[in-house]
Amino acid sequence: MPRHSVCKSQYKLLSLAISSLCIAELSQAQALEEVIVTAQKRAESLQDVPISVSAMSGEKMADAGIQSFTDMNNYVPSFSVTKDPIGDKINIRGIQSGNQAGFEQSVGTFVDGIYRGRGTQSRYSFLDVEAVEILRGPQGTLFGKNTIAGALNIRSAKPTEELAGQLSGSYNTEFETTELQGFIAGPLSDSVRGRVFVMDRQMDKGWVHNSFYNADVPLSDEKAGRLSLDIDLGENTLLRIKTEAADFTTVGQPWDILVAGGLSAFGISSAADYRISMGNIPQAPFTHFGASGEFVNDPNGVLDFGAAGRLDGDSTETAITLEHDIEQGTFTAILGHSAYEFQRYLDADFGPTSSVRFDDSEDFDQKSFELRFASDVDGNFNYITGLFYQEQDLTVDGLTYFNFGTLQPLLNGACAGALGAAYPALFVSGDALTTATNVAGAVGSAGGAGASLASACGQAAAFEPLVNAGINGGNRYALLDQENESWAVFFQGTYEISDTTRLTLGLRYTEEEKSASQSVHATEFIENGTEKTDNAILAGALEAVGEFSTHSFDSSDPGMSRDEESLTWSANFQWDVNDDTMVYASASTGFKAGGFNSFYMAQGQPNNSQDASFEEEEVITFEVGSKMTLLDGSAEMNVALFRTEFDDLQASIFTGGTTFVVQNAAKAVTQGLEIDGRWAITDKLNMQAAFAYIDFEFEQFPNQACTAAQFAGARQAAYEAALNAGSNIGAAAAALTYTNGSCAAAGVNDLAGGTSENTPEFQFSVGFNHTQSLGADFELLSNLNVSWTDDVYRQADLDPVSLQESFTKVDANFTLAPLDGNWDVSLIANNLTDEDTLSYVNDTPLFNGTHQAALEQPRSFTLRGRWHF
Repeated sequence: MPRHSVCKSQYKLLSLAISSLCIAELSQAQALEEVIVTAQKRAESLQDVPISVSAMSGEKMADAGIQSFTDMNNYVPSFSVTKDPIGDKINIRGIQSGNQAGFEQSVGTFVDGIYRGRGTQSRYSFLDVEAVEILRGPQGTLFGKNTIAGALNIRSAKPTEELAGQLSGSYNTEFETTELQGFIAGPLSDSVRGRVFVMDRQMDKGWVHNSFYNADVPLSDEKAGRLSLDIDLGENTLLRIKTEAADFTTVGQPWDILVAGGLSAFGISSAADYRISMGNIPQAPFTHFGASGEFVNDPNGVLDFGAAGRLDGDSTETAITLEHDIEQGTFTAILGHSAYEFQRYLDADFGPTSSVRFDDSEDFDQKSFELRFASDVDGNFNYITGLFYQEQDLTVDGLTYFNFGTLQPLLNGACAGALGAAYPALFVSGDALTTATNVAGAVGSAGGAGASLASACGQAAAFEPLVNAGINGGNRYALLDQENESWAVFFQGTYEISDTTRLTLGLRYTEEEKSASQSVHATEFIENGTEKTDNAILAGALEAVGEFSTHSFDSSDPGMSRDEESLTWSANFQWDVNDDTMVYASASTGFKAGGFNSFYMAQGQPNNSQDASFEEEEVITFEVGSKMTLLDGSAEMNVALFRTEFDDLQASIFTGGTTFVVQNAAKAVTQGLEIDGRWAITDKLNMQAAFAYIDFEFEQFPNQACTAAQFAGARQAAYEAALNAGSNIGAAAAALTYTNGSCAAAGVNDLAGGTSENTPEFQFSVGFNHTQSLGADFELLSNLNVSWTDDVYRQADLDPVSLQESFTKVDANFTLAPLDGNWDVSLIANNLTDEDTLSYVNDTPLFNGTHQAALEQPRSFTLRGRWHF
């Protein structure tokens, strides 16, 4: 659609949204409620904080129906969370972490001062919250490492001085989702207050129909609970104890085939139409050309776990916070322990062929301690200083199942079908190189398909002896066991140069030690089979298809232990132009720690442990902004201009097969403009709006993974170059060994000058909140939010097929309540325009030219009732 048509449609939607609110006559301007944030480790008004921050209270989030990270996408500029098969990606200003368990996060999440650096840790961060703050730009001084793009600062709801509680029940009619949650809080004695929160959420119907299992997926079952205690140890001393636990299960996934490629032979269409055929039930659809008749592939059901995907896990966290006030300021000590574990299963061929299964698990344990002192703010100089210590233990493993019983006839069928009568003379069972050489000599370039054909025939020949011997497959097992210890000291001071100007300087010194053991080996084709096989023929075939060399490294090997030191700083100048306007200019630095590739395959170099590690990222940001109070306090507008420069960006590069290569491969600059504001139009009508412009550009990224078309072309070019040199065996070697990793190393998809995935150039949102009296006893609260997102790529290699065109989403919430306020009922509507959107796209493993996508939720309605006391 032409851009001018898109814009016209946005104006029509906006006009409709405004008119639907039935706005009453404008009355005298109303003062806005002050928003308090702790973005600088002390409570301050949002309008006084000289950084780009978006904040929303838990009450406002509940009114808007926001329950998770992804729901915030439609409300906050320069911020997005997308889901993919590996984990959530949090993106601020175009920067995020890639698909790699060994990566630290680019956006740090902190809940009540406890760092949650893993995606699973953050799964329930939005439950029973007091407020959520999104801090943009590096936060290296006060929040530490792994905040190079920004930080999420979340405060959970606290115990109350008086008895209070709430019970809430909701039902989503589209997804048959039932959610029950509630809390009770209040005094337990004169010096002790408590709060208990529980939640149970069950989704019985997803939004993608998987015809393989005749199920609408995903399905989920989640439970969480939290206990909080506030204990007055004295007039000036407060002890806070919080412990929480969660348990979660997800069955099925919302994946669809965007481009069918080779899967079109199985009736799969190239359309993201909320339907897929994805599963691993044993079946006999193929003829084995090396023997007679048909056979049952995977007869023991090794690949079948009853669904296309499954995730089972649990998490716990305990935080103990001690606050002690003295005349000069406040001491705060935070002791935390966080842990989780999960087991995940995935039909990794994303189709009905029972070809590849992938299981992975994580077991994580974190202990941390922070001690800080915040001086009072009465004088012309105030400061925060402290120290931080953290240790983490992480075990990650991945078990990939390769079903030769499916792969061999698939490859062999393609080979025999293309070669016809010449097939028996060219095919040499058990000899991939000779078979590929024969094919290359017979078909030549084959109109651009020679390399693909020679590769298929060669791999079919390699697998055939194994299938004939009853070995229907094998597994590849990868294991990373990592330990991490870090400590830091920090100081930030603010000096009032005059009544209207302030200078803030900050410094943080961090040391970190990381060590790991990492291994990959071949195993027998059995479920949960992780023991190394002694079958050399099976191991050789698996090393070829799995793109690995058997190896085992420990912390004593080169590159398997890391010592990092980092000095990050920040500088900020503020000027109160008048009572209603503050402007600021800042510069800050940050870093994201290096680490180890959990899926390092060491292909062709089994003794090279150095490449298992990668270096840290570094960043510097410059920002100027203003925070303004307008219309006699009834409106606010905040503006920020920024430029951020990244060095040594960590890149996770998909090989096109079943693994990723990790490199410090990129330099990038992101710059742009952010505007957000609020306006109390009347005493009954409020408006919020946000706008973001992001100009993201890689200055250097020569080795990004190739798109499917680029890989096919590059492999064919290498194949034909060998043919032209008179070497059929050289052409065969190119066909068999040229991977997407080879293509990336050759610099075919150089992204210099390109943008990043999940980074639209423009974003805009506008929301209205209206309160209307209904008679003498009731009121109706109406919330409407309209958001527009520009064209955005959903794949890191910027493949054109992954381009999500611009879209508009409309969310609404209508709540009816009596004026006494002890109950309310709500109708919550999400994605009212029923936009079909993608959150993730990737190449399908082993099926070049096929792409799978994750589909976001279509339109849905939720009924909710709450009782307050």
